[in-house]
Amino acid sequence: MATQLSERQALAVAAASQASEAIAELLRYAREGEWMKSEFHPDVEPLEKLCDAAKLTAEILSDEPDPDGDRNQLGGALEKFLSGWA
Repeated sequence: MATQLSERQALAVAAASQASEAIAELLRYAREGEWMKSEFHPDVEPLEKLCDAAKLTAEILSDEPDPDGDRNQLGGALEKFLSGWA
């Protein structure tokens, strides 16, 4: 019987997936160089994937104390940056 993931666990899986795709593309670039006259494969976009992983991680931590509001500010900036990407 499969165990159903909590919402936070599902966010963690999504964040890890985005980060792993970005890391794999960065490693590919480090080994092989440009992808057909572009730094990265157009389907991967490492910067956006890493930002999405960070935003998802901030969502996981949204109920944790954030006395300075830094995490909230970062989450908002990432959401704004990613709004044109999706």
